[in-house]
Amino acid sequence: MRLRNFLGVVGVKNRSARWALVAAVAYAIALVLVAFWPTPVDAEAGPWLFAFIEQLHRIGVPQWFGYGEIEFGANILYFMPLGLLASWWLRWPWLAVLCGLGVSVMIETGQLLLLPDRVPSARDLVANTLGTGLGALVFMLCRGWLRRRARQGAAR
Repeated sequence: MRLRNFLGVVGVKNRSARWALVAAVAYAIALVLVAFWPTPVDAEAGPWLFAFIEQLHRIGVPQWFGYGEIEFGANILYFMPLGLLASWWLRWPWLAVLCGLGVSVMIETGQLLLLPDRVPSARDLVANTLGTGLGALVFMLCRGWLRRRARQGAAR
């Protein structure tokens, strides 16, 4: 069965909804792979990452900025698509943020119970939820911009 036919069967009729569903599925797969990889996904990048941080310090980035801040920022960026996609699907951005918190709690709990080499943390919950919130904010800003643009076009 072709993807287009399958999406029609599950009730996804228009093109933007199809692309959103494809993006959501791809994102969900990537999220699960990264979240439940048996070892930290940045383990291989460790030496390179610490050398990069050292270079940043040499060019004037404050010494307090280190691995933890990069990881926090990466978690924020990684969860922004969830906020954007969940806001689009759920239509209520605040619900998307709750969804992001729920997903993050499930991930951290799964890591705690199933993955001895992974370290769950409350800091990850904060970063992930913040990322979801920022994604929801991007959705709201884009939706507002598109609505204004549509009203201006209709007024002409």
